[in-house]
Amino acid sequence: MTVINPHQFFDLSREDQQSLTHFRATLADGQLFRYVEGDRESANTLIERHFAGYFRKEAATAVANGTVGLRLALRALGIGPGDRVLVSAYSFIACAMAVSAVGAVPVPMDMDTALTPDTAALETPDEPVAAVMVVHVQGHAVPAGRLRELCDRLGVPLIEDVCQALGAASADGRAGELADVAVTSFQQSKQISSGEGGLVAGGAEVVERVYRMADLGAVRHDGGLPDWDDERALVGDNLRMTELQAALVMDQALTLHQTLARQRGLRSSLREQLGADTPVLDSSRPEGDAASHTLFVARSTADAAEFCTGLAARGVLARVVWKKTYPEYGLFRRVLPSAPHPWPKKAEALAPRILSVPTSKYLTDAAVSQVAEAVVAHRHHLVQER
Repeated sequence: MTVINPHQFFDLSREDQQSLTHFRATLADGQLFRYVEGDRESANTLIERHFAGYFRKEAATAVANGTVGLRLALRALGIGPGDRVLVSAYSFIACAMAVSAVGAVPVPMDMDTALTPDTAALETPDEPVAAVMVVHVQGHAVPAGRLRELCDRLGVPLIEDVCQALGAASADGRAGELADVAVTSFQQSKQISSGEGGLVAGGAEVVERVYRMADLGAVRHDGGLPDWDDERALVGDNLRMTELQAALVMDQALTLHQTLARQRGLRSSLREQLGADTPVLDSSRPEGDAASHTLFVARSTADAAEFCTGLAARGVLARVVWKKTYPEYGLFRRVLPSAPHPWPKKAEALAPRILSVPTSKYLTDAAVSQVAEAVVAHRHHLVQER
């Protein structure tokens, strides 16, 4: 039996080495630090320019990882102690942790069965809201248009966490495009991977503040070199991305459209083989998803466990994405108000039942068929009507 692990989105040994031009150039000249000497332009500078354009923002800066990017973005936007920040309840715990790390209070934002956030807390806020952080999940783009309108009406910034959905788009546009600040990640399980790494894109002033906080407070001049003698320098931290990581990111960024096309083709084939009797959890615009994952909803938490066990017995590794929403963790119960309003009841009920089967670009046609056969054999564990 062939064991299929579709969760690895980047495997250096399986890549076309000739396509890794920036990675090979960085290895060849031996300059692995963020700042390089000589004629070669820093890969960090290249990815910052590339993703500023990709997200349609004035500027971008590379950082150590996505969580750091969220935290620095919040600080750069002036979010601090006591501020209330709405955060998608169905999200990785790092999102709410970034809010708590700056002294602010993460307030859970519920969702519906298409992963769309519930905007009630913004429509008629009971208490002041300082910012909104919407999280795009598992390659599925969340429509952010209504959130953008409400944030504009209240005069608060919108942060889009695009760590899991680089390349996805809803009817409202590309994930990250409507945000004041977009943050993405290059961790191992992401669309583009360098093991770790992240990037923040937004307005020039906000990104400049993020850069300084991530690069020991330095001011960056033309040519990208840091300057601590400039009177605008401040006390910062060392949260830079390495040059080798940035080189890997740049090579993959140039072929992202090919990766997306491959994944969309694989997921389309999987959906066809699953048939109409196998319900899939779609976003509001499935054709715009990055197609990195196919999601299902189990009938119960027990069914979710049995589904994963059944697929594993057939050589397919499926996972519950997140077993609980972040407010359910004990550490956040100590941070959150005693009775946050509204409590994310829909997300809390759905979280332990949402199952993920990634459609990595490395899957073969035979592997897709094996995945489809395994899912069909155990679809009695899934909710039958969506």
